[in-house]
Amino acid sequence: MIEWPKVKEFVARRAFFCAVATWDEGTGIRLFPIGSMRVNAQGQATYFEIFARPVREGSPIVFLAVDANPIFWLISLLRGRFSHPPAIRLRGTVGIQRPATESERQGWFRRVGLFLKTRGGRALWSNPKRIREVQLCHAESVRVGPMTRGLENWV
Repeated sequence: MIEWPKVKEFVARRAFFCAVATWDEGTGIRLFPIGSMRVNAQGQATYFEIFARPVREGSPIVFLAVDANPIFWLISLLRGRFSHPPAIRLRGTVGIQRPATESERQGWFRRVGLFLKTRGGRALWSNPKRIREVQLCHAESVRVGPMTRGLENWV
């Protein structure tokens, strides 16, 4: 059984950006980064479709959420093991696209915070409009050799 609250915590606190892959018969595999993914405790997720091309509802989707904290990596390398997985892989199905609520927009602005004070940040992230819903069905710890031994069932 998947511990969705644990997955939610990992995505919210450790994975600032996620790599995303979708499959569409017309265009094949699409890869894109997402910085706006939110997971709830029931295995549902949302992300802003800011730069991602829209994906058809019902398409399969995979997220790779990586803990990019350099201190976590340094400590792990010195100890020779990870205290938690360095990444988790989430699979699901793309749901509906809808307008973002004001609450979701404000959450996004809190997440990008200081970046919005830069010229590039304003150009990239100042106008989130559309949310894509996702139903997650699978989560797994990414294994990278002996440093992740014992973390196979972390989620």
